[in-house]
Amino acid sequence: MTDPRRPLAAECEAVYRAALARMFAMRLVDEALAAEPLPAGPVRVLALGKAARAMLEAARARLGDRVRDPLCVYPAGTPPPPPDVMAIPAGHPRPDAGSLRAGEAVAAWAARDRATPVLVLLSGGGSALAIAPAEGVTAEEKADAIAALMRAGLTIQALNAVRKHLSRLKGGRLAALLAPAPVRVLVLSDVPGDDLSVIASGPLAPDPTTFSDALRLADGAGVALPTSVRARLAAGARGEVDETPKPGDPRLATASHRLLAGPVDLARAAAAEARARGFDAEADPAPLVGDVEAVAARLATWARANAGRGRRLLALGGEPTVRIPPAAPAPDGGRAQHLALLAAIAIAGLPAAVLAAGSDGRDGPTEQAGAVVDGRTAMDARAAGVDLAGELAAARSGPAAVAIGAAIPRIDTGTHLCDLVMVAVG
Repeated sequence: MTDPRRPLAAECEAVYRAALARMFAMRLVDEALAAEPLPAGPVRVLALGKAARAMLEAARARLGDRVRDPLCVYPAGTPPPPPDVMAIPAGHPRPDAGSLRAGEAVAAWAARDRATPVLVLLSGGGSALAIAPAEGVTAEEKADAIAALMRAGLTIQALNAVRKHLSRLKGGRLAALLAPAPVRVLVLSDVPGDDLSVIASGPLAPDPTTFSDALRLADGAGVALPTSVRARLAAGARGEVDETPKPGDPRLATASHRLLAGPVDLARAAAAEARARGFDAEADPAPLVGDVEAVAARLATWARANAGRGRRLLALGGEPTVRIPPAAPAPDGGRAQHLALLAAIAIAGLPAAVLAAGSDGRDGPTEQAGAVVDGRTAMDARAAGVDLAGELAAARSGPAAVAIGAAIPRIDTGTHLCDLVMVAVG
């Protein structure tokens, strides 16, 4: 939003962009490798996730000709890595044929050399970008199951518990394939709480969840699963299928993780940027979770309590959830835009602004990064003939945000730390 008549909303967007620059993946990877250098000698490098290209670029710049066999799995539609890298563009949030090629390539890459040390550069989105469905489950059936669970509003922790039990790579299985090679994993977290077993479905981390957990979570969502998916989970729950590697599994002993940053770190960066711009700003130390309606109400409560107290800003990092109504005929949007438009209704008439946007520069499957609204947005939407409540009920936050000029266009950020949400008054 660049309307000069709305300086508070414009400042929120400027803080968002500046915070992303502070958390650029290239810088974080370079600093980590400088602080804890890898042992001398060649290193095989795998980059997987939404920030894969930037993370790989930093590792190659730091390691030079020590890099061997680089493989990069990155989101289709974003800039590719250099041509001398084996690069596979893949689909997100729904896996595609590229995702299946990527999964097979990663499995083959892991099995090719189990002696040379490995550096894995892992970021969120890896769950969809590289898939290797378990025996008896097709890629389409797995994608359909996960899509249905997403629509039902499952948390990322629950979704990935199911994913791990439908995969040949996730839930520590990739680490088992690489063993006994020494493996260093540098991680950007897009998961509230920064649980290594959840980020990208934990391909190199021990998995504390079980087939029984996955089946219970899937059943609790109340959605119809493909027959093969239910059969796989049920067989595992009966002990007929090998479990994912658990804590203490010796195959994972040579893999070590370093968390570079997570959603709350992004919120802290935003608060620091806001303070530099004259705000009394703070970051919530707890990751943002919960239904978008409850989150929107919380933001409005904060705005009402702080209005008239000067320029103040609260930054939050995490992943609110949206349940898409089964009857929604043509859903089109993302959780950030949905949250922002809910907040627009809740802060109507207040001297306040709310921004919600993905740190990867894309909100769900849309061409927007998110949205920024203020106390006039709901009134202006009515004047333009846009029924915000109706659009939200139909899960069409994307077209609505664009129609009222609240959308932040999709951008390439070079990082991925889940969503940034800010509420400001002034």
